[in-house]
Amino acid sequence: MDARPLIPGSALPLVVTGAEKTADLKEWLAANRAQLEAWLRQAGGILFRGTGIRNPAEFRDIAIDIRPELASYVGGDSPRNRVADKVYTSTEFPPHVEIGLHNEMSYASWWPSKIFFYCQTPATAGGETQIADARRVLELVDGPVRERFAETGVLYEQHLRHAEGPPGPGKSWQETFETGDRSKVEAIVRNGGMDWEWTDHGLRTTIRRPGIVKHPDTGEPVWFNQANLWHAQMGGAKKWDAPPGEPHHHARYGDGSDIPIADLEAVERAYQEAELTFPWHAGDVLVLDNYLAVHGRKPFEGPRAVFVAMA
Repeated sequence: MDARPLIPGSALPLVVTGAEKTADLKEWLAANRAQLEAWLRQAGGILFRGTGIRNPAEFRDIAIDIRPELASYVGGDSPRNRVADKVYTSTEFPPHVEIGLHNEMSYASWWPSKIFFYCQTPATAGGETQIADARRVLELVDGPVRERFAETGVLYEQHLRHAEGPPGPGKSWQETFETGDRSKVEAIVRNGGMDWEWTDHGLRTTIRRPGIVKHPDTGEPVWFNQANLWHAQMGGAKKWDAPPGEPHHHARYGDGSDIPIADLEAVERAYQEAELTFPWHAGDVLVLDNYLAVHGRKPFEGPRAVFVAMA
């Protein structure tokens, strides 16, 4: 297998080629687990290209070869459709909406350590899954802003509608927790350390999460939050086409104080400077260390089929 940087001047992503069919890749993964982990720790993400993967089922097999215990998306906020056991569409936000860079589920009571993407059909135009090194983002965020996030973390406020209520943007609490049983939902949020209440709109939750974390294996500090996407006054994807008066998700500093817009703009400048893009090829599989790499989605035209799994 040949491994090299895909983008000149950037270790992320490392592109690996040389497996002409899925069986070749599976054989290589079985014999090179330590090498794969070392590459991920160094680069933050690996793009397997030219391996002949044809469908979500074959993609799932590859993801399991890398991390046997895949996770469901319980508690995740982005709209997705499940296409196989623990395999989902990457997002169902409308094509014209850009999804900004973020660490997957950094707002939730749990988050994956690895996230896998598979491109079955590239978009006609756009639709890149932009990425960035979270270590680089941390370096680029203004020092005082970085210190405030490190000291206080982020308080996320989430509003999930009733499935039986008026249709709206985002997910219902039934879709988010993959159950219609309120007692099961209450157990999930309680065990996850959330504060919660049932409202006329649906379910309101709050949770305090870190703004910066250390990688569990390397100890490296990394930027790790979604405050700019959740803040009610910013233009994140979670607020697309929301009816007037409908409660919005929101983010505050972890001590409950407002996050100044200038702080969030400093974060977005860091993301923009660190951002990397590349066009998808049919059959590509991208493996990201969710601590070391952030990801998003560019607007697109035409059909696009990209799937995701987590572990």
